[in-house]
Amino acid sequence: MNKIAVIEYLKICSEAAKKFTNRLVGELAQTVTKAMEELKSVKANKPSVVSFTIPTNGWSSDSNASYPKYYDIAVTGVTSKDRAEITIAPGSLDTAKACGLCPTNETLTNKIRVRSASVPTEAITAEYWIENGKE
Repeated sequence: MNKIAVIEYLKICSEAAKKFTNRLVGELAQTVTKAMEELKSVKANKPSVVSFTIPTNGWSSDSNASYPKYYDIAVTGVTSKDRAEITIAPGSLDTAKACGLCPTNETLTNKIRVRSASVPTEAITAEYWIENGKE
């Protein structure tokens, strides 16, 4: 084989390898794109925000030293393994502070329990969302 034939043969091999690689990269890109779209469409635990009011009546007491007063918010489907995030509305922050509202809460079967040092003197407006726990 002469030099020109070898160079032509190497050029043909190089082009074939380039086409093969481009095809594989293209297939991989399509597969990754499809997988990402599928994950996006079936994404679990999309929390939805629920507005609610913590009233001044309906509170109970127990032996908790720091926060003896508690109020249970009925939430169908929540479990003790879930996590509830509560955000107090700006207009209710002073009321929440005055009654010593606890910055954390508990999730129990079908309810979220909020605690405070005393019963609030005015209703507290807030929002919650649930993050599903592992069973």
